[in-house]
Amino acid sequence: MKFFSFILLFFSTKAFGAYYDVLPKGVRNLTYQYTMTGEITGRYTNSGNLQGYNINANINADSIKGINAAVDTYLGTLSAEDYKNFSFGTFQGAATSEVKVQGLGGGYGLTDKVTIYGFIPFYSATVNLNIERTEKGRNNVGTAIQLENLPDVDVRLIQSLFVNYYKYQPLGRWQATDFGDLEMGAMYQLRKWRNAGALINTGFVAPTGRQDNPDILQDIAFGDGQWDAFFEFGVGYTFGGKLSDFSFDQWNRATYQFPYNADVRLPSSSAFPVTSTKGNAHVKLGNKGQTNFQGNYRISDDWGTSLTYSLEYKEKDDYRSSNTVSDSILEEGTERISHTGRFSLGYTTLNLFKQKRFFLPLSLNLAVQSIFAGKNTPKYERADFQIRMFF
Repeated sequence: MKFFSFILLFFSTKAFGAYYDVLPKGVRNLTYQYTMTGEITGRYTNSGNLQGYNINANINADSIKGINAAVDTYLGTLSAEDYKNFSFGTFQGAATSEVKVQGLGGGYGLTDKVTIYGFIPFYSATVNLNIERTEKGRNNVGTAIQLENLPDVDVRLIQSLFVNYYKYQPLGRWQATDFGDLEMGAMYQLRKWRNAGALINTGFVAPTGRQDNPDILQDIAFGDGQWDAFFEFGVGYTFGGKLSDFSFDQWNRATYQFPYNADVRLPSSSAFPVTSTKGNAHVKLGNKGQTNFQGNYRISDDWGTSLTYSLEYKEKDDYRSSNTVSDSILEEGTERISHTGRFSLGYTTLNLFKQKRFFLPLSLNLAVQSIFAGKNTPKYERADFQIRMFF
């Protein structure tokens, strides 16, 4: 799952322009955006409670067989029942993440009512996974079993469990830099009145981003792995009289995610979904809907600010593999809701350009935002800096 939607600020908010504004015919736009998150330590669960990112594992006899000669000798002395009940304890991996994104996009005014655009993000992510023992297992194997001569569980043994038994790549620190998904679209200004307007935005998202690797427990996907098609409609209104510095925008986006095939892990237990079993699945990610409400205030001819609330909903995913039990487990917790608040401050050189006091019309925008509630969605804060040039 990707951590956040990059489009939320890239083209949806326009410093000193209403939502429904498009580029004049023949005018080009180049946009650069830098985004960074704070430390991401958890997510909102299915019930809406905040919970840390954890990986749990029970060290059983099968998982440590072959780790150490003394261990193998000892396990060979156990009865079938003791071997089945053997446990070296329960362990938990707590993960924290940081993500930075650079995005580059451009637009072109085909007519005074139609603008085409495209953009692509470039991600840099770091995940730290720390392992700790949460429950000792020596009291769970019976008084007749003597473990004094066995090595205690350490990071080496846990790594061997995941790498040699479950066939995952080593746990710990993970880093990656790669492109995200490419979006291309066209904005059409339906109507523009003296103080209001309406706009349609439609297009597609191509799967150019890094996908989730089923062999890495702590990685982050930069793309969903499939094509998307979206349709967006929005309106804007500027108040009059003494409230002429205030305006309001509202827009809604619906996204259809096309099905695709992917290699996945096929867990047999939702309580412990780590597994060595793999297979191919036909995946249909849930369709998404997003609604946004934004209030704008023009401080001066050069400065402006806005406050935005965004609600996003994603339907439950649909997995179809050779194992229906695994499909149900993979679908658990994939319905997603997020509530996001964002504050932004913008500056434009348009008036200076008109006065021939600056060589180029551009806008600068600084924004901070937070997901403050949700369901099956990461909890994070992020900051965005954007510069848009018009020529």
